[in-house]
Amino acid sequence: MIKKERDDLVEFNLFQTIVFVLFIINLVVLTIYDFRYKAVPDYLLLFSFLTSFFITKLDIYEALQSAFIVAGAFVILNFLVTFYIQNIKSRLLKDESLKTQMALGEGDIPLIASFSVILGVYNTFIAIFLSAILTIFYAIYLKNRKNEIEIPFIPFLVFGFLLEYFFNLSNIIKDFY
Repeated sequence: MIKKERDDLVEFNLFQTIVFVLFIINLVVLTIYDFRYKAVPDYLLLFSFLTSFFITKLDIYEALQSAFIVAGAFVILNFLVTFYIQNIKSRLLKDESLKTQMALGEGDIPLIASFSVILGVYNTFIAIFLSAILTIFYAIYLKNRKNEIEIPFIPFLVFGFLLEYFFNLSNIIKDFY
């Protein structure tokens, strides 16, 4: 009986590892797509979201709750920042091109939701904070070198997620308090 339970545990861990490897490969593909086209296919985002439930250590209720909280927060944030860019900033700067500018791309929020299924709410916000810091440096580079304003955010989200997942930087931050 104990050997069978141990075999089931090994199989589950092997399955989880395979799904995690597929998840990481998908993140690499999303990163390449976003750098190249500044857009990503929905089926890759759906794959990330669905596979995240097989990777998480959270129970299904907690994982869904994390996804809804984080995705909902970013939908509202996206709305507010986009409203500011399109209606206030475009008028202040008299720049008509800003009237179609979005704060986040359509692929960012589903990917953030998949990260929150794996990491939970607090750790996801830490990963996004790391992503935002990294993006600032890239944005400065783009603005000075290429005069571009559209920034692919998914590569930085992926990097922030990987930093938080493998190094658990949120624990280091908690230790400072």
